[in-house]
Amino acid sequence: MELLSQILPLALLDTLSVATLAIPVWFLLTPGNLRVGNVLLYLSLVGGSYFLLGLLLVGVLERTRPLVRSALQSPAGDLGLAVAGCAFLSAALWHGFRKADTSRRGWIGRWREAAVGERAGTGVLSAVAVTAVVLEIATMFPYVIALGALADAGTPFSTNAAVLALYCLVMVAPALLATLVVALARTLVRPLLIRVDRWLRDNSQEDTAWLLAVIGFLLLHQTSYFDALMDRIGG
Repeated sequence: MELLSQILPLALLDTLSVATLAIPVWFLLTPGNLRVGNVLLYLSLVGGSYFLLGLLLVGVLERTRPLVRSALQSPAGDLGLAVAGCAFLSAALWHGFRKADTSRRGWIGRWREAAVGERAGTGVLSAVAVTAVVLEIATMFPYVIALGALADAGTPFSTNAAVLALYCLVMVAPALLATLVVALARTLVRPLLIRVDRWLRDNSQEDTAWLLAVIGFLLLHQTSYFDALMDRIGG
């Protein structure tokens, strides 16, 4: 229960990602009849990809974590973390203040049409799901923290698999619930979905900037440079 109390809040945070929220909303806003099977297939592919990736990474972390911890505690590792943290903070500032890229929106629009178009079959849905997961690898910080907690716990493989399965289920649960609601009362909830879709599109750049900034701060927080800076400010 203590392990779940650490991991499940992270799973709730991951429900707000592009792969688990934005793209399912695209499916639910598709004109015409709602193809529930496509939505369920897509969510199964995303959840399954996260699950398999998680099992692989937990196994790697369990075997390499002592070595990695020792490396990060060395002067070179400490400096590397500081540089990485500053790089993420710089990327956050650049991403937050740069002018909106209209060509990127056009590319996303074409990707959206491919995902929800009439000809979207299993192959297209698989490509969209895998691409969404791959694009989020650099920012799947909540998932990495959860995997680190599992690796530290030293639980057996069966427990890791069960916890990761629950994590992935929680990740896609809001999209599954929204699919059920839309299937039963599409007319009533469509205005809300349109507002959610608009909000996601309008705030995607700022949200990414904040996420990069949080990652940068957390990396810097693990270094001696951050402690020295706080001591100087406090002194």
